[in-house]
Amino acid sequence: MINVAICDDVVATTGKIETMLQNIAKRNFIPIDTDVFWEGGRLAASVEMGNSFDIIFLDIEMGQEDGITVARRIRKIDKKVLIVYVTSHENYMLDSFEIRPFRFLVKPVSEEQIEHCFQAACEDISSTDSYFRYSYQRISHKIPIVEILYFESNRRKVKIVTEKENFELYGKLNDIEKSLEQSKAAFLRVHQSFLVNYKHIEGLGYDFVVLNNGKRISISEDRRKLISEQYCAMEDTFYVDK
Repeated sequence: MINVAICDDVVATTGKIETMLQNIAKRNFIPIDTDVFWEGGRLAASVEMGNSFDIIFLDIEMGQEDGITVARRIRKIDKKVLIVYVTSHENYMLDSFEIRPFRFLVKPVSEEQIEHCFQAACEDISSTDSYFRYSYQRISHKIPIVEILYFESNRRKVKIVTEKENFELYGKLNDIEKSLEQSKAAFLRVHQSFLVNYKHIEGLGYDFVVLNNGKRISISEDRRKLISEQYCAMEDTFYVDK
């Protein structure tokens, strides 16, 4: 789940950005949750009270507290949140650099601009280190999600296949899939028994995916259309042409 905050003192602007983000997320199969703020102080106070966001779309020119002051308050609490400034004037760019903004968008912004920015933010978020944590034989374990190729379920046991070795735990693949939605990594449920890390998919066939280690995993018949749509959408979202 990508948590997004939108802050602008113009109600129409926040509504427009929120609608565009929801449309972009829907067609790219990215779960998002949006919170809207019409005062910068309320956004900063929300973060100070413990609410966290992955991306913040923030206006600079606002009434009581401008966007740069708000961002300074946020940065004291959260050094990692991606701040995207949305403003009518480019002359604020130099003033904003101390905040380490992720992007700087000049109004009026189009859906294409928002989409490019959102895609880049998702790629940045998904590339950060995060772990899959579980307990097995009364020992707590953690595995970097980036190293996981796939999960394979066999009755009550789940095998975790990584680049170097395999691990086991007792549990349900449905529960693991749900827990991973809270991470920023993308996993595809290609089969009732397989949950595959998109980052390790080398290619997609009609009824199988090919991993970057050469292994083929079957796609169940009832999931082929959805997996094809999800995979193509993720290619558009995460592909970077070097």
